[in-house]
Amino acid sequence: MFAGIFGPSKQKLIEQMCSEDNKTALQAVEKLKAAGWFRDGSLAGINLVRANLQGAALARANMEGAALRFANLTRSYLGETILRAADLREAVLCDANMRQVILHRANLSRADLRRAYLAVSDLTGADLSEAYLQGANFWQTRLQGATLLGAFLEGAIFEYARFDATTILPDGSHWSPEVEMARFTDPAHPLFWSPDHLNGAHRR
Repeated sequence: MFAGIFGPSKQKLIEQMCSEDNKTALQAVEKLKAAGWFRDGSLAGINLVRANLQGAALARANMEGAALRFANLTRSYLGETILRAADLREAVLCDANMRQVILHRANLSRADLRRAYLAVSDLTGADLSEAYLQGANFWQTRLQGATLLGAFLEGAIFEYARFDATTILPDGSHWSPEVEMARFTDPAHPLFWSPDHLNGAHRR
């Protein structure tokens, strides 16, 4: 009842953040941020399916478990963002920046990024442990220092992706120039490895 005096309510702003109209979504993001609703859990588990968040500054937002399937996150900034267990299936994160800031990293552990488009994104230092990355496109993506421990990579595309010796691969080993990523992406590879091989591991 006070929304007209003090501005839109939290729920109204969250609904606007889910808009397919980019301007509306970005304005809602800034208002939620100004109200202090970014890090307090207000955005955890919210429905942002098909939201047009292109260019959104989502750093430090707590979006754990959020539904972002088909969302447009092109050129968004996600440094220190918590996206643990979020549903990002078929989301577009082209040129998104999830670069680690100081000791903080984007948390995408256990996130579902199957068939997501992450080309040219900066995932330096990102936590992708136990993430579902089957069919995701990492073309020219920066993955230096990223953690892929226990991640599912079948069918993922890593053409021209950038790794370094601090990148942790699904089996716990570190990347080196001798590593064949097909060992984790191609089930026909003679040395194929997947978290399914571990006792008690299950796909969703």
